[in-house]
Amino acid sequence: MQIVYDEERWLILKTLRGWALDMLNLLEQGSMRGFVYGSVARGDVKATSDVDVIVFAPNIVWLDLIEADHKFIVQATPSSTPKAYISLDREERKVISFPLGKLSGVEEDFYRFGGLVDKEQLIKGERVPGVNKDLQIIIPNEMGHEELPLKGNEDLAVKLVKVSMNTILQRERLLSRRKERGRTGTFLNYELREDESFQEAVRNLLKENKFFRRTIDRGSYKG
Repeated sequence: MQIVYDEERWLILKTLRGWALDMLNLLEQGSMRGFVYGSVARGDVKATSDVDVIVFAPNIVWLDLIEADHKFIVQATPSSTPKAYISLDREERKVISFPLGKLSGVEEDFYRFGGLVDKEQLIKGERVPGVNKDLQIIIPNEMGHEELPLKGNEDLAVKLVKVSMNTILQRERLLSRRKERGRTGTFLNYELREDESFQEAVRNLLKENKFFRRTIDRGSYKG
């Protein structure tokens, strides 16, 4: 299916990508490289879309200094790598996240699955293919984008988003379950106090939660 963007949609995309560029520039002040993932990377945004930025190699000391509306830590399942989130606004439309341990290959592929761009691509106006939450492959073009169902087109998705078939099938199963049953609760969702740093929060969680402790790669965590 071909989706043609109107002037309003192009303007929304331009606005959100402007926010994203500001966030990536902020991270560069701390010598970090950020990436934008999801609809802002693909281009299929709506007026309510969020700007999600991931930092794969974080400087947690510097990130603790960012002024934010709130900060929190999420561990989706007992075996998944915990991630920290910095919400720059109350509505959580501008969010920077970073892993607190070493991501598995599949966890890294999650971001490419949904579409992932860096600062240079943003500046050039590049949009990349990715799969949205409705399990539609989004293929950007000059008019807007083309949509194809992921089901039955898994081989094409592997080529377009450059992840393994294993990742495609895992994400397909997970998102299909969410569509059928709704989103289930996360294993751990920890909201930081106003005066609490990520370093303090991680130290406390390491003491209190054995599953959190098991998934933290102490060799990669610099707290």
